[in-house]
Formats: sequence, structure tokens, C-alpha cells
Amino acid sequence: MDLFKLIKLQEIDKRIMELESLKGDIPEQVESLRDKLAIIQHNLATSANEFETAKKLHRNTEMDIKLFTDKLNKYKEQLYSVRTNKEYDAITSEIENLEKKIDEIEIQGVEALENEEKYSLEVAQYESQQSEVKQFLTKKEFELQEKLDESAAEQQILNNQRQELVSGIERRDLSNYDRISRGRDGIALAEIHNYVCNACFATIPAQTVVEVRKMERLIYCETCGRILVAFNNVAEQPVEIN
Repeated sequence: MDLFKLIKLQEIDKRIMELESLKGDIPEQVESLRDKLAIIQHNLATSANEFETAKKLHRNTEMDIKLFTDKLNKYKEQLYSVRTNKEYDAITSEIENLEKKIDEIEIQGVEALENEEKYSLEVAQYESQQSEVKQFLTKKEFELQEKLDESAAEQQILNNQRQELVSGIERRDLSNYDRISRGRDGIALAEIHNYVCNACFATIPAQTVVEVRKMERLIYCETCGRILVAFNNVAEQPVEIN
């Protein structure tokens, strides 16, 4: 078991976290904008479909009104040539039915026209929102790529170093390190200073400090659970553990 390998691993992981922090909240902004764009595009497609449906219905009502109006006019002309009351009553009934039908279709036409105008406005609004979000998203994606490009080379070196380092660490020790790191914001090790854990500032018993200074096995802080490390003199410290 080599604690110094874990110390070096912590050093690498801290630098990787620093590189990640340089990106700030840009990744979250990009993800949020992508989600927002997806919602807008869904709403746009829905409104566009409703617009086409209303437009088609409006067009059909206009055609139906013309068709029934032509029939109505023909029946009205026939009134002047009827010979019997029965014929007159029949034609009058047809006229009344057609007038009622035309009224109903006109109401449908008005509703269709209102929906057509409504969804036309929605489509224009969503198209504007889509254009705005796309423009902002492109800007943020460019900013993110710039940040990634700036740290790409160092990130690759660190990843290679980490991969090589973990291959030489016992699986159980590495598992403990990873578990603690996940639960403690990426910091799995804590150095002892003056019988105090410098991560949580808990007092460490003298006997425990003696064992930790041997650097022979993993010893954990009873308060924060981090792996404790210590050095006999400052000069031999390979890294600074925070």
C-alpha cells in the first residue's frame, strides 16, 4: 500500500476539478438552452399544425358557403315558377334549411378564421423565440468550446497520468478513495496539522497521529471520514492537501 500514490492522485484530481471549474456554469447554460429550444420547437410544430388545420377548415367553409348559397339562389328563383302550394312549401322548406345550414357554416368559418389568426400569431412568436434562443445557444456553445480547447491539452495529460497512476494502486484502496471523493466534493485526503484534520478541523488523538505518520495503512478521520495523511517534515511533502 502506497499512500503517496493516493496523494499524487488527489493532486491530479484537484487540478482536473480546477479545469472543470474554469468552464463555470456554461455547460449548464448550454444544456438549459437546448432544453428550452426543444420546448419551443415542439410548441412551434404544434401551432403550425393547428394553423394549417384552421386554414384548411376556413377554406372549406368558404367553399361550402358558396356551394349552398348557389343552391339557395336557385331555389329562390324556382319560387317564381311554382304552380302548387305543395311545390311552394317544399321549396320554402329547402330554402329555410339552406339558410340555417349557411348560418351554421358561417359561424364555423368565423371560428376557423379566428383560430387561423391566433395560430398564425403563435407561429410567428415561436419562430422569433426559436431564432433568439438558437443565436444565444450558438454563442454559448462557442464559449464552451473555447474553454474546452484552452484546457484540452492539459486535460489529456492529466487523464493519461491518472490512468497510469491508478493502475498501480490496490483496487481496495482505490475504491475507498473514489467512494470518499464522491461524498466529499472530490477531496478524499486530509492532512494532519498540529493534531487537527485540516479538512474538518476535528482534533485527532495522539495515538492516531502516530499511526498516520507511519504512512503504512489507510486511517480515516472519525469526523469527516477522509483518509488522513501526515509528514515528518515539511520539506518532503509532495503535495499540499486541502
